[in-house]
Amino acid sequence: MTIPRRALLALTCAAAALLPVAAVAQTTDWPTKPITMVVPYPPGGVNDLVARAVADRMSQSLGKPVIIANRAGAATTVASNFAAKAAPDGYTIYAAGTSLVINPTLQGNVQYDTKRDFRPVSLMSVTPFILHVHPALPVADLAGLVAHARANPDKLNIASSGIGATNHMAAELLKEAAQIRLVHVPYKGGAQAGQDVAAGNAQMMFSAAIEAMPLLDGKLTRAIAISSNKRSPAFPDLPTIEEAGGPKGFNVIFWQAMVVPAATPQPIVDRIYAATRKAVEDPELQKQFGRQGVELRGSTPEELQQLFDREEKTWGTLIREKGIKAE
Repeated sequence: MTIPRRALLALTCAAAALLPVAAVAQTTDWPTKPITMVVPYPPGGVNDLVARAVADRMSQSLGKPVIIANRAGAATTVASNFAAKAAPDGYTIYAAGTSLVINPTLQGNVQYDTKRDFRPVSLMSVTPFILHVHPALPVADLAGLVAHARANPDKLNIASSGIGATNHMAAELLKEAAQIRLVHVPYKGGAQAGQDVAAGNAQMMFSAAIEAMPLLDGKLTRAIAISSNKRSPAFPDLPTIEEAGGPKGFNVIFWQAMVVPAATPQPIVDRIYAATRKAVEDPELQKQFGRQGVELRGSTPEELQQLFDREEKTWGTLIREKGIKAE
């Protein structure tokens, strides 16, 4: 049977009219299946543990499992490239780290644009770094460290988790601001670098609080200052870099933040935002991670975008001026 042209046109228009209704219904019903949270780090580290704790609380809020997918590699670029190209349907969310805004300048060949491909949702956590030294280094504070470094240019090693890692950026910023010449020694991870500081193969480094704690407790290294612009409740007696006489406004933290593909619908973003904020504001989780020097902290999407812009400008400028290249 042949359908008259006028009737066919009417059917087509009716079907087209139903498409927005179906899309709205799909958005309203979200989530109807498990959600994947991409984590750019291997299992077991503090960033993975934060993501898993947040994912667990989000599962309770959203009524569907939030499943962790660890996609480590290429200094987190593997995960960032994957998340940027994921379907913008709310079923792939990304627990991004500071390298999200560092890598486009450092790597130069990433397959994403932070502003174009991602939509900021909320900050999740911030972790300051502890500047600590080998006990044999004849310094008691930051002023002594700077003076010793100036008297011994290019003779002291400062370790890091790797080229372009946030603690490497902290080291370069300190070198620049204090006008000291230290030899940067990159490692494949903060734990290995810390062990070499304890062994005396490097004289100092900025370590994530949780990685510095066992070395400090065992008297294997000595703390000098903390990299954030305020003291950490986990180390209340440890001065900030600025308090210790260092550069004013010095504030280097590692952050984790929730982002989604840019075209994710607003109603879904709103639900992810609410679930993320509820998770990071959980008193039990805050206490649990606070003991490890990690501050769970939420933000508005606008505040997170402002953080991205500041960090991208700070680290991009430093990388270009210092000619820092990825391995």
